Amino acid sequence: MVSPAWRTRRALLIGGCAVTLGVAAAFWGLRGVEVLGWLAGIGSFVAAVAFVANGTGGEGGRPGHSFRAGIGARIRRILLADSGAGHTFTAGLGATIEDVRVAGPAPAPAPHEVRPPQVAIQRVRVVDGLVGRDEQLAKVMAGIRGGHGTFAVLGGQGMGKTSFLSLLRVAVRRDLPDVVLMPTRADMTAEPYGLSELYRGQYGSATTTGISALVLEKSAQLLGDLVQDLVPQFGGFVLATEGIRGTANSVTVQNTFAARSWGSVSDARIDVNVRDESPVERLRRAQRRIDEAFLADWRTFLAGRRAVLILDGFETLIDDAVGQWFVAFAARLPDTVVVLSLVPREYAEHGRRVLDPDLVENLPRFTVAETQAHLAYHFGDRAGRRLAELVVGFTGGHPYGLKLVVQFIHAHVDEALDPDRLRELLSQLSDDGDPRVNELVRAVIRPERSPDVWRVAQVASLLNSFDVPMLVELLDGEELATDAERVGRAVGRIERLGLLDPLPVAGRFRLHDFVRPAVASAVRRFQPTRWTQLHRRAAAYYYRQVAAVEEKTTTVYGSWFKYENAVWQMYEAEWLSHSAQLPDERQVTRIQFVVLFLKAFWWWGLYITFSFCHQLLDSWQRAARTGLDRDLLDEVRRFHQHYPTGPDKPTGAHWTQARHALRAIGELCGVHHGWRDPGSSAEVQELRRQAWLYLRLFTAHTYWYDRRFAAAEATYGQLEPEFLDLADEWMLAWLYYEWAQVGWDAGDRRAAATRCRRSSHWLRQLVADEEIESELLANVHRLLGDLLHESDPVAAAEQYGQAVKHAFVFHRMDNVLDGSVSPPDDYTSQFYTEITLRAAARAVGWDQLPRRAEILAALVEATAGTPPEVLDVGPGPDTPTDRVAAQLFPRGPEPAELYRRSGPFTDHWGEVVDRLDLDPRAELDRIDQLADELSGDGSTG
Repeated sequence: MVSPAWRTRRALLIGGCAVTLGVAAAFWGLRGVEVLGWLAGIGSFVAAVAFVANGTGGEGGRPGHSFRAGIGARIRRILLADSGAGHTFTAGLGATIEDVRVAGPAPAPAPHEVRPPQVAIQRVRVVDGLVGRDEQLAKVMAGIRGGHGTFAVLGGQGMGKTSFLSLLRVAVRRDLPDVVLMPTRADMTAEPYGLSELYRGQYGSATTTGISALVLEKSAQLLGDLVQDLVPQFGGFVLATEGIRGTANSVTVQNTFAARSWGSVSDARIDVNVRDESPVERLRRAQRRIDEAFLADWRTFLAGRRAVLILDGFETLIDDAVGQWFVAFAARLPDTVVVLSLVPREYAEHGRRVLDPDLVENLPRFTVAETQAHLAYHFGDRAGRRLAELVVGFTGGHPYGLKLVVQFIHAHVDEALDPDRLRELLSQLSDDGDPRVNELVRAVIRPERSPDVWRVAQVASLLNSFDVPMLVELLDGEELATDAERVGRAVGRIERLGLLDPLPVAGRFRLHDFVRPAVASAVRRFQPTRWTQLHRRAAAYYYRQVAAVEEKTTTVYGSWFKYENAVWQMYEAEWLSHSAQLPDERQVTRIQFVVLFLKAFWWWGLYITFSFCHQLLDSWQRAARTGLDRDLLDEVRRFHQHYPTGPDKPTGAHWTQARHALRAIGELCGVHHGWRDPGSSAEVQELRRQAWLYLRLFTAHTYWYDRRFAAAEATYGQLEPEFLDLADEWMLAWLYYEWAQVGWDAGDRRAAATRCRRSSHWLRQLVADEEIESELLANVHRLLGDLLHESDPVAAAEQYGQAVKHAFVFHRMDNVLDGSVSPPDDYTSQFYTEITLRAAARAVGWDQLPRRAEILAALVEATAGTPPEVLDVGPGPDTPTDRVAAQLFPRGPEPAELYRRSGPFTDHWGEVVDRLDLDPRAELDRIDQLADELSGDGSTG
């Protein structure tokens, strides 16, 4: 015979275990997302019953109960039938008792009136299908009425943060009509303004020059988007923004013959002192200008009114320097209350130190009363309390779980409104925590009735985004793929079920983040062949998109412009993401990732910050599946962090770090001993060769810039026959130019001149195909000017003038991918600044020579200029080289003129270029002549 006491203890044990298992399932299945496991609600319900049954005598002989919540238990509500004293409540380790209610005796019924026992149920409003959350709403509204501060609304994935902010906007418009509600676009979120995952947690003292530059760019973009249509009223901010454009990538080169000191170099942080002001300080000064201008315009715009600024999705921002900047900035907004939504984990890690804990509002899971009100909104009086209790037990009160259950009931409406029958239906779903989301979605869609919808949902779960044509291609071989309209109807059905998030691009969607991982995980677990097949098709689909972009040009140099094409970048990142899921091709995919990253870094990232490189790192981080994948990511990041951008590369320990990273990357890709592998296909062999070549090329850089010239010479010597075999004219021209620069830096003028001649040879091959590489031509001319500046300053000035000419032309190049003319950008602007300041520094050095007039005339001849009578080298607010450059050469674009295809600089550029003598063949002839003279291979003349 089992005693009542034992039955009670057994009930307690079962309840506590259920809660513990539920929480464990949630944390395991949802990987840290703040969502309580579905089983927690069931466990709480059982435990609550058990505790009520465990009541004991109160103090002093008065009737009472002692309630003890065991380890890990969670008691949602305890309801007592009277208000007698002596009730005690004890929570064990990790346990919570959320709500204790005492219901006094009901009023006596009138004669002949019979009433059931009454318990007051909290009144819940449902507005447009959204549970009102009146308690939390009232607290935030009270804070808004109070006047100032930044509120943080906390809730895990799917907890209804966006819905709550929608209700808050409605409440502000209704109750505070005089308050200005911002931003002007209600659906604006914080997500687009966050930095790469690479910079997570890097703020405060960890802020580097590169991060400061990114914050400057992103903060200006965020503030501009906040006011959008009101921009005309923020003129000061607009002017400040235009005034600092390009600051993040600006460069100043001092007279190369004057003494200069470099700042400290340690790990990934590089502070370069230029004109007694570090780049970080210059960026901070620009940031202050933008901030102050916006604050002044904001104060004028409000004109004594109050404002509320509501921003959703701030968890994507708080973990980086942009988010930390915004929190500090928001506190300075006059007469403004800011409301941000966050997930608890990000608040704990990155928000607690900067946000006021008294202004933090947690969104709790729905109570039974709130759940019942929501069900009643959809199903009327048929949704009783028993049904609500059952739903809370299944979902743990999770709002998005409730939404799914509502869809489930709609799908089984004739039977699911009966609590007993709903319990049977829900019990048929999996009990594994995260997979239950998949099973619930499956039950909502009902594959047996809607197989098209289910198959489309499964495919969509594996994609970052999709449209109907893409789905049709990925379903190739399946009967559904023969009818695009059927696929479109299936997508429409998923959207009506509330499982899709529309994207800014028309016709493109993404499966909801709460649903997508669960459905994808189920496909991977139960249909591994289909999982692989779909990823293989997706990779092939994006490969075709990549090829379609690349086919727009067949020229060698023109093909590199794809690295600046946003569409191509997106296709490449998606192709890489899906290729990484193919277990039989992981090693090849790792090599593909390395080649793609290094070539992108070569094209742009070694000179200025290139966002595509950060996108590739983020994409690989999401795709990483094995320890080798993660090790590769760490090493590529190490290389990226220790390779300084800009035209001047200071020596230091960072080059050793970069070189070690390159060696490790080669080992992880299996090319550290060479690229040849007889067991690989020709295609894979070519890929291995590309990886080896670029790893060795950047290794040569680490020796060159660290002034280890013998090692650099040996490495370039290894590369020469390989690049010759590859027969890439453009890369060969660059290889010989770099090798020539190594010779010049090492003091070997003859070797430098010989290699300039070889670079010229390959540049001729490009010219023969009607391609002009202005950047490389400018560099070769400038290097020849360096080689000649002592022996023949007139010829040196002529070569420097040609370098300036090509750097100026470089501002607007034909884009072979779309047939347009590219506008000036940060790269071309920085390059022109570098070349003109180098030339101006030479001019200052030549100013006292007897042939001064002849030298200066040769210097400005290429750009059709007139030499000044006197160079402005006296004291002034800026350096002599700045003023001399402005005297001698055409002006470059102002920061506000970058990225614009029309305007004053475009007109100025056209007028200058019309006067220039652009004859690359004649220039190459002259380069060959001078190089031969310097190397001793030709006669002096």
